[in-house]
Amino acid sequence: MTELTYSERRVATLAACGHSNRAIAMRLHITVSTVEQHLTRVYRKLAVASRAELKGHSALV
Repeated sequence: MTELTYSERRVATLAACGHSNRAIAMRLHITVSTVEQHLTRVYRKLAVASRAELKGHSALV
């Protein structure tokens, strides 16, 4: 498994906590598109299909 980057981990953690893409973007001062790109890579790296699967994933603990 490929490790997540610091930015990917930050975005994934907020997504797993239930924040919307827009809320994540505002909180991290990045664009919604960047959030979407990070989540796409996170899903692929962790082999998950949704935010629900992120919650409690060992890579985010």
